[in-house]
Amino acid sequence: MINDDTTLIQRFPGGVRKEHPADIAHYVVVSQGAEAGKKIEIGLAPISVGRHDGNRFTLADPYVSAWHCLIRFEQGRVWVTDLNSTNGTFVDGRKTTGKVEWPIHVPLQVGNHLLYHEYRRRDDMRRSDELSKELLHAATYVQTLIPPPLREGPVIAEWHFLPSASLGGDIFDYGWLDKGHFSFYLLDVCGHGVGAALHSVSVFNLLRQRALLDVDLTRPADVLNALNMAMPMELYGDMYFTLWYGVYQPANRTLSFACAGHPPALVFDTEHRHRASLRSDDPPIGMVANLVYQESTVVLPPDVRVYLYSDGLYEITTVNGDVWSWAEFVRLLEGRQRAGAGQPEAIFRNICNLADKHRFDDDSSLLLFSFPGAGPT
Repeated sequence: MINDDTTLIQRFPGGVRKEHPADIAHYVVVSQGAEAGKKIEIGLAPISVGRHDGNRFTLADPYVSAWHCLIRFEQGRVWVTDLNSTNGTFVDGRKTTGKVEWPIHVPLQVGNHLLYHEYRRRDDMRRSDELSKELLHAATYVQTLIPPPLREGPVIAEWHFLPSASLGGDIFDYGWLDKGHFSFYLLDVCGHGVGAALHSVSVFNLLRQRALLDVDLTRPADVLNALNMAMPMELYGDMYFTLWYGVYQPANRTLSFACAGHPPALVFDTEHRHRASLRSDDPPIGMVANLVYQESTVVLPPDVRVYLYSDGLYEITTVNGDVWSWAEFVRLLEGRQRAGAGQPEAIFRNICNLADKHRFDDDSSLLLFSFPGAGPT
């Protein structure tokens, strides 16, 4: 008879029971890029990777060649062969030539995408698929909200946005409030995951739909004060967010702004020099009740450039193991502009090449605004 205090000991022949080989498999997993979360099991059949629909693993990326590389499993190991791609195939940061082994947990860079070789239980991968689909759906939704670039007019705007594999809280918007006021902002919710993304979208919708009652959206400080009152962190799962919000008036070329814990906007002159950092010492939205945010105004000379960005773009560890700094980020922007490569996507690629494992751990956003005109028509 077995009483309640008896514990049965289960023994397996040969000691500890091992996973059955059929339960575990090798996988290609996209951790960064527009198709983060996408995966495929590596079997006996080779996997061609590229932009063309005829590949077994297709990546919609202009920096990926039509037929970019080939992944195959041979003699218990996984190998990668570059197919004479335009931008190269990189295993652990090194450009491949010929057939190269791809070890487990080592990054493989293909264009703007970062892939990993994983050896995982099939049940775990099936469960993770549900979360990956949820994150991918949220990331796709966020990107559908972002406005398109502005190529002409009194305000020119372009941007590059790269969500992290775990999905962060970056979101931004810009547009004309009326014929005399152009607003633009970038916010970053603390943390990662669907919760952070949904919180950022909630703030986005409040501003896009002009749902903050009795608030003048042309006054940056009023906007931050209203958001701080409406979204205290204790009512939103301890989530807070940083925000930089500006309003440009073409008639007098003034830019009014307020900043809540966000990195400063950077102003560069026509000679590509860092002219000013538009900053404030005020804390993030939701952290301090009844805080009165400060507002500042500057006059923008013709043809200056203003960069707005999230901290995920410069809070990186380099391939040498050094922690990068904000000052180094600013110097890189200066250098890239002098080289005629100041566009957001080009800067992204440059920083990605500096970063350890050539990837960003957080959402990363970079917006560039220039102000050549006199006002909207």
